[in-house]
Amino acid sequence: MGLAVLAAAAFAVRERLARSPVLPPSLLCSRAMSGGAVIGLLFNFGFYGMVFTASLEFQNQRGFSALGTGLELFPAVAMTMFASVLSGRLTRRTGDRPLVITGMLLAALGLAGWAAAGADPAYPLLVAPMMAAGFGTSFALTGSTATVMGAAPSAYSGAASALFNTTRQIGSATGVALGGSLLATATDYNTGLRTSMAIGALAYLAAAGLAWLCVPAIPEMT
Repeated sequence: MGLAVLAAAAFAVRERLARSPVLPPSLLCSRAMSGGAVIGLLFNFGFYGMVFTASLEFQNQRGFSALGTGLELFPAVAMTMFASVLSGRLTRRTGDRPLVITGMLLAALGLAGWAAAGADPAYPLLVAPMMAAGFGTSFALTGSTATVMGAAPSAYSGAASALFNTTRQIGSATGVALGGSLLATATDYNTGLRTSMAIGALAYLAAAGLAWLCVPAIPEMT
């Protein structure tokens, strides 16, 4: 973490001094650009933290094989494919903000439902929370991507795309790291799992709040 902070500081200084910066600091002054990037970080944090801790739960605590664990997680993954198609069709009618907020709230509800399900809940009780997290994350992805890309001048579309994907990967890595740490250090495994899900739900709620502030409400006319 210390090296990451130093590297980020060095990058910021370099970009301010460079004649042709890769990521001009002025881009980050855009509320839509910076807010959309943080939204991507938060929803990847919640989703991949859930997938990682759920994988450990199914294999280490419930005794499923790797293949069995993949099948148990399939409902969450299947919903991502359906949600992305649906959000792409709805965005021209509703704009991006309602889709991002709805997706984040639905995903938060899913992880909160897992956290509230109690110790060692039966698998059928976890299907709906996993489906909600998968659907909500993918449902918000189209709108948040459009927000970031729409906030960047065409000359910096590549930089905007790279920024969005980088923040998402940071969120994924952080979610996995935190989830694993909670499982390893909690006094009880189920407590660590439920705490991880609750933190993921809070991340989704924070993303919903950011979407309300940063994602444009009116769809762009083409």
